[in-house]
Amino acid sequence: MEKLNLLDLSKKELTEFLVAEGMKKFYGKEVFVWLHKKFARNIQEMTNLSLQNREILEEKTYIPYLNLLKHQVSKIDKTEKFLFQLEDGNTIETVLLRHRDQRNTLCISSQVGCPVKCSFCATGQDGFVRNLRVSEILNQVYTVERRLNKRGEKLTNLVFMGMGEPLINIEALLKALEILSSEEGICISKRRITISTSGIVPAIERILMEKVPVELAVSLHSAINEKRDQIIPINKAYPLEDLAAVLGEYQRQTKRRLTFEYILIKDFNVSEGDANALADFAHQFDHVVNLIPCNPVADTGLERPSEKKIERFYDYLKNVRKVNVSLRQEKGTDIDGACGQLRQNQRKK
Repeated sequence: MEKLNLLDLSKKELTEFLVAEGMKKFYGKEVFVWLHKKFARNIQEMTNLSLQNREILEEKTYIPYLNLLKHQVSKIDKTEKFLFQLEDGNTIETVLLRHRDQRNTLCISSQVGCPVKCSFCATGQDGFVRNLRVSEILNQVYTVERRLNKRGEKLTNLVFMGMGEPLINIEALLKALEILSSEEGICISKRRITISTSGIVPAIERILMEKVPVELAVSLHSAINEKRDQIIPINKAYPLEDLAAVLGEYQRQTKRRLTFEYILIKDFNVSEGDANALADFAHQFDHVVNLIPCNPVADTGLERPSEKKIERFYDYLKNVRKVNVSLRQEKGTDIDGACGQLRQNQRKK
């Protein structure tokens, strides 16, 4: 008989399972706390359960964990990158971003590989394998949180900006968000959780329908459909007009500022025409635009523009078009910093 993965269960599902096994209903909360607040690695740690109940759990369930294959720490900005191996042998990346204001942000993967295949992304080059399970999403957080706790620190923010398109794995994502924000778990407010998406319109509609108060960051990278088609193929299914409509509804309902990510690519999206298209799109919303110089990835042929062109693009947006814009340098450039690079380089060995 295949054992039940406890970290895949919501509190309700966990309670129903325990009751079906003859345990009292209140044990649902007790076991949930062991799993999601105390980060128990095995059943025997749950010492407030009787030996008999622990034996039942040992026989029928298990607590999964991630196998750490590689850990890199940037000498430049102390960014930490983790390469984890899953139970089936596949690998994913997770990145801890350190901030000067004492915030610790964890960048989480949602899929093994990615089906969106953005041309500038190392993850997309490797193709798509599968969605992550709820437990695999949670264990990225719990593994890093355990490490931080030993240093007297903790995670303050989560961003789903790692490998994969989170909104294609919407069911596992929503379940993980509910567990992560639970007061009986790690208790990270949904308002401190950002979902990065290339623009999966039906899933954004689902988030609105279920009133999940997360922040949205949209990977835009061009505000011209023909150009965006070239670097983000999903734009052909959900073009900018459809994306703008659902984002407008998101902002009407949530009153939350939208973040637009814009990777600057040499000789592609840094002309004055590109800047005007970006400004016109952004001004439809209460917005912030993050400009990110392209992080070179092998075999893409894409490069970052010169510093002069980057500054010109930024200044035009800020001072001429009055866009709320920031220029962000990629973190971890000395440790395979781009999404998917560490995994890709490990696979080539």
